[in-house]
Amino acid sequence: MSEYRNDFKCVDCKHCFKRSPLFTLLKESELEALDQSRIEVSFKEGEIIYKQGTPLTHIVIIHDGLGKIFIEGSKGRNLILNYTKEYDLNGGVGVFIDLRHHSSLMAVTDCGACFIDINAFKSVLRTNPTFMEAYIKDYSMRVLHTYQQFSVLTQKNMEGRMAESILYLNNQIFKNGAIKNVSKQDLAELTAMTKESAIRVLKEFKEDGIIEIVDQKINILNYKALEQVARHG
Repeated sequence: MSEYRNDFKCVDCKHCFKRSPLFTLLKESELEALDQSRIEVSFKEGEIIYKQGTPLTHIVIIHDGLGKIFIEGSKGRNLILNYTKEYDLNGGVGVFIDLRHHSSLMAVTDCGACFIDINAFKSVLRTNPTFMEAYIKDYSMRVLHTYQQFSVLTQKNMEGRMAESILYLNNQIFKNGAIKNVSKQDLAELTAMTKESAIRVLKEFKEDGIIEIVDQKINILNYKALEQVARHG
């Protein structure tokens, strides 16, 4: 069960050492305004942080842990759009359209998150053009990743899709460290495969010496070979 607190870890946004880098563009008065609207929440692994179709009332910033953003499909088939890095500002297209969530965010690990009231957040956007531009640029980069992902899913074979996804996790999320806390089911939902197909492709990569899987962690052994599969798959 999620634990809701407004004094969870941070003293305030002004002095927080875990705040989003975008917040360096804010004035003290703007940080104070966001802080006054902020609630901290802790989530257990597997808990839903926000759900597709529900009202968008807050911007969510995960400051500890890992989350995944996904579209809920029919018959339990989900499609993972991306994983959230710490300090990402998560809200989605609904921030500027209809104040609805058009995807779901789930805690992949135990997480700590700050919820900032959407009205306070949009007020700061309106009064600080530099912050607004940086926020739009950051969000646009995430949308661009989604465009690229759909291109991969529709134009590449299963091996190519898996290679692209492992490279994404390695380069963007785990920063060249071991890929962990990403289940085979998650890899299937990231690559639009069945779980059985994802397991088969991972086995092929292992047999070819491209990756190793130790204690549910994926390590890349032959980066160039993985890039070749991604490029030509």
